Amino acid sequence: MTNDVSQYELKRQQLIEENQKLLKELGLGSANDLAPKEMKQFKSDISPPRKKPRNSYRVPKPALQATRLSRRLKGEEPDDTVDLESILDQNDKMRQAAVDPIPDKTKRELFAPDKVSVPVTLRTTIWEIGHLYTGKYRSKWWSGRGCRYKHPYPIGFKATKSHFGNDYTMTIEEGDKPEDGPIFKVQVNSSKTIFTGATPTAPWTDACKKSKSQGTRVSGPLFYGFSDITTMRIIENMEGYELACKPVTEDEE
Repeated sequence: MTNDVSQYELKRQQLIEENQKLLKELGLGSANDLAPKEMKQFKSDISPPRKKPRNSYRVPKPALQATRLSRRLKGEEPDDTVDLESILDQNDKMRQAAVDPIPDKTKRELFAPDKVSVPVTLRTTIWEIGHLYTGKYRSKWWSGRGCRYKHPYPIGFKATKSHFGNDYTMTIEEGDKPEDGPIFKVQVNSSKTIFTGATPTAPWTDACKKSKSQGTRVSGPLFYGFSDITTMRIIENMEGYELACKPVTEDEE
C-alpha cells in the first residue's frame, strides 16, 4: 500500500535535509547535537522550598478590666433610696399671682357634660365639692401654672382614691389666715397618718415615700381629680365661680 504524502510534507522534509547538509558543511553537525548533554539529561536536584508551618502560638491578650463596678461587686450596700423631691414639678410649687378672666367654655372640650353633681367617680371619687373663696386673697386659691387646667381650689373639697395598695382620703382646708392659701391633706386608710402640703403634689409625694412604690412618679392634680374636664365642669357651676375668677383690684388690696 502506497502512503500518500502531501506536497506540504514533501517540501518540509526537503528543507530539513537542506538545513542538515548546510550544518555539516559548516562543521556543526546535526541540530540534535547542538544541545548540550547536560541539558538533555537535566534533572533538577533542587527540591521546591517547603512552606514554613504557621506558628499556632498566639500571644494572650490582657484581660479587660471593668471601669465601672456595681455596688454589689464593690461589696457595698445597694442604694434603695429615691429622692422624690426632684420629682416635684417646680411649677406646681409656684402660686399664681394674678387671675385671668373666666376661660371661654366654647374653647373647652365640647364632650364634657354641662352639669354634674357629686358624688361622682372619675379616676378619683369626689364626695364633697365644698365652696369657693371669693375674698381679696382669692388669687392664692388658684391652681399653679403647672396644672392642666386653671381653676380655683374649693374649700372643703373631699375625695378618695386607692393607690399604692392603700385607700387615701384627700381634703382641701383653709389655713389660719386666708392669705396663706389652701392646705392639702392626704390621709392613709382612715388612720392618724396624714400628709400635709401647700400644693396637691406635696402630700402625695410624702405618701409615696412611705409606700412600697417609692420610685413612682406622682401628680397631685391628677390624683385629686383636677386634671379631668368633668371636675372642671363641677367647679364652673359652683356658686361664686364668676366672682372667684375676677382679678384682685387695687381697692381690694
